Order: sequence, then C-alpha cells, then structure tokens
Amino acid sequence: MSMWIYDDCSENEHFQNLRNEVKLIEREYLELRVLLRDAETDLRSDPDSEYLNAKVTYLKKRMKDLEKKAPRFAADYPLEIALFAPPHG
Repeated sequence: MSMWIYDDCSENEHFQNLRNEVKLIEREYLELRVLLRDAETDLRSDPDSEYLNAKVTYLKKRMKDLEKKAPRFAADYPLEIALFAPPHG
C-alpha cells in the first residue's frame, strides 16, 4: 500500500468509475452551456420566437438540474482555489 491515493488510483476500479461519471457530467454541462450561449444569441436577434424562448428555458432548466447534482458548477470560485491557494491575510 502506498502513502498517496493517486499512486493506487489506476488499480482502484471504483475510483476510475467515479472519474468517468464526473467526466460525463462535466462534458454534458459544457455542451449545455455552449448550446445555451448560442440559443441566447439567436434569441437576441429574434426576440419574438416562441421556439427560441422555449429552448432557452429548457436549457436553463437542464443546467439547474446538473448544478443540483454537482454544486461546484454553480460555485462562484472553483474548488481548486480553496484547496491549493494560500490562506488569506
């Protein structure tokens, strides 16, 4: 047994499965953000479109659902800042 978890990560099947699930959620969230950005841009050019209004609403709802699953997506600061940045003061 090693001293660091990352030394055994390649051997730990549960950790690999968790990493794969997190990657899938992150990829889906990124795709939703890109689709939402494009839909909002289209909506600005055609504000009367019911289809675009429904699409923006649907994409925002899906993003909120993913943010409930993984709250770090909606955080003001990335988790890495809290873990690796020096303390304030």
